[in-house]
Order: sequence, then C-alpha cells, then structure tokens
Amino acid sequence: MRTLVDDYHIFYELTRIWEKNTWLGIPMWKFPCDAFVVQELIYKIQPDWIIETGTGHGGSAVFYASIFELIDHGKVITIDIEHKYDFDTLPRKIKNRIIFEGGGSTNPLIFKRIEEMVKGKKNLIMLDSWHTKEHVLEELKLYSPLVSFGSYLIVEDTHAGKKGSGHPIEWKWDSDGAYEAVEEFLKSHDEFQPDYECEKHLLTFNPRGFLKKIKV
Repeated sequence: MRTLVDDYHIFYELTRIWEKNTWLGIPMWKFPCDAFVVQELIYKIQPDWIIETGTGHGGSAVFYASIFELIDHGKVITIDIEHKYDFDTLPRKIKNRIIFEGGGSTNPLIFKRIEEMVKGKKNLIMLDSWHTKEHVLEELKLYSPLVSFGSYLIVEDTHAGKKGSGHPIEWKWDSDGAYEAVEEFLKSHDEFQPDYECEKHLLTFNPRGFLKKIKV
C-alpha cells in the first residue's frame, strides 16, 4: 500500500497537477485531500482567526474565507512578500474576511501587528512560505504560542526534502526542509503532537505536519 501511495505521490508531483487546482477560479496550490481535512478542522474548531504564511496566488486564503463565510464565523490573515492576487476583486462577503500583510512572515513588525490582532482569540496557524528547515523552524518558534489549546499548527510540504532524505518528493534545494524543522521543534515542544488522523486519505503533502496543541 505504501509503495502504491508513494508512486502516485511522485507521479502527482512530476506532472505538477497541484498547479492546476483552483478555488473560485483562483489558483490554489494544495493537495485536495489536505484541503478537505483543513475544512473539517475549521468546522470542528470554529477558529476566530486562521493565520497563513505564504499567500501564493491567493486561492487558499479565499478557500479558508469561503468556509468561514459558510459557518458565519472567522477571518484570515495571510502573509507574503509578493502580492499576486487583488483580494478587492472578490465578493464583499469573502474579501471582508481576509487581511493581507505584505512582507516576510518572520518580520518583527508584521508579527507584532498580527499578535495584537489575534491575542486572546481562538487561532489556527498554516505555515506555507519558504520551506527550508531554518525558515520553518523560525516560523514554528514565532507562531506556535499563538495556537489555541485544541487547535492546530499545520506545517505544509513536509513531504519534500533533499536527495537521499527518504521523502517521497525531492526538491532542487539541497537542504533539509519542513519535515526536519518539525522534528527539531517537537523535541522541545511537547505541547504539540502530530495528529495522524489528519492523514487518513493516505497521501498527504504534510506528513507529521498536522500538529495539534494538546497542552497549554
């Protein structure tokens, strides 16, 4: 079974099918099974805020905001150094649920603004910016205190790593990636634990990346 899943995983990556995925016509570079799991978590947790690092083309932020609109609760803060999508073109009900922060996810001034907005609220964090071990580890240490008890810190693209790392997907940057950052982080943060139920569809871009906060 694992071999079948890994073979399809590699095929899915080599054909770049994920680049063809859209939400409301906007590119959403996510594996559909992972997106489905995230909407389940949103409905279950009912977070006040989702904080997303790495806006990309904007589809994922719009996806989260759409679910929030359906349940009539919650807003998205999405952060990126590039502004590839104009959220003002969206229907008012959706765009009013999205705040875009232009800049780096670890910029102290940006983080300070976000921290002030979400302090004391129920928060779910999505880390999907630059996937090197060093950057993801910095994000983990910075954003993990904002995660509410029972909510999630989701580290995306833990499936990719340097050649010989054992990950299904090899990437062109010869360095440790998000998976190694998660492993390092968990050594000193036992308040988080991987939730393997979130990997129930067998293939995920985020193995060991769905981190549930189990202790305050």
